Amino acid sequence: MQKQAWTYSLTGAALGAFALLLRWLQREMIIDEAGLPRSGAAISVLLVLFLFAAAAALWILSGRLGGDRSPEEPEEALAVRGPIPTVLLAVAGAAALGGALLMVVQADSLFLRISALAGVLAAAVLILYPSLPRWGGFGAGLSLVPVIFFSLWLVVSYKDNAVDPIVWNYGMLILAVSSSLFAVYRLCGYLYYRIRSRRAVFGCALAVVLCLSVLMDDLPLGMRVLLAGWAVGFAALCWVLWSNMLPEDGPAGDGIGDSAEATE
Repeated sequence: MQKQAWTYSLTGAALGAFALLLRWLQREMIIDEAGLPRSGAAISVLLVLFLFAAAAALWILSGRLGGDRSPEEPEEALAVRGPIPTVLLAVAGAAALGGALLMVVQADSLFLRISALAGVLAAAVLILYPSLPRWGGFGAGLSLVPVIFFSLWLVVSYKDNAVDPIVWNYGMLILAVSSSLFAVYRLCGYLYYRIRSRRAVFGCALAVVLCLSVLMDDLPLGMRVLLAGWAVGFAALCWVLWSNMLPEDGPAGDGIGDSAEATE
C-alpha cells in the first residue's frame, strides 16, 4: 500500500501547490484602482471551480485506490513505517509550534491568543499522533486538543472578520481552518474506535490543499508558519494511514467503520 500512499499524499500536495498559485494570481489580478476586488472576476471563478474539482478528485481517488480498509486497532492503523514520516511529523510539529508561539505574540485579541495557546499544545499532539494509541484513554483525550484548537480558531476567525464586507479577504482562511478541523476530527476517531479511513485520508489531503492555498495571503507570519506546519503534518499522516491499510484480499480490518458507513 506504500505506493498508493505516496500517490495520494503527493496528489494532495500537488493540488495544494496549484491552489496556492491560483490564489496568488487572484490576489494580484482582482484588485481595481480603488483597492476593492472586482466582482465576478474570471480568476476567482477558476479558483472556486478548481477547489471543487480538487475535492471531488481526492474523494474519487480515495475510493478507486480502495481507501477504506484500515486495521481495527489504532496502534496498527497509526503505526509509522520508516523514518520519512517520523521526520516529516517532527518538522511539521516544530513549524506548527513556532507558528503558534508567533501567533501568541502577534495576536491583536485576547481570544486569538487563547486559541494560539491551544495551538501550542496541538503542535505537540501532531508530533505524537502515532504514539497516542499506546496511552489508552489519556492518548484519546490528547487527540481532542487539535479539535479544540481548530474549533476555537474557526470561531475567532469568523468573529474577527464578520464585519469585513469583502469575503475574499478571509474566506480562504476560514476554509483552511474548517478543513483542518474536519481532518483532526477524523483522526481523533481512530483513538475512539470510530474509524472512517476513507474520510480520514480525504480530510487530511483536502486540508493539505487548503492550508497551502493561503500561504501567500496577507496573514500574520505566525499563522502562515502554523498552517504550513500542519499542511506537512496532514500529508505525513495521510501517508501513514494509507501505508497501513489492508490489501483487498486481506481481512476486513475496518469492520467498525465499514458497518457504520453502510448504515449512514
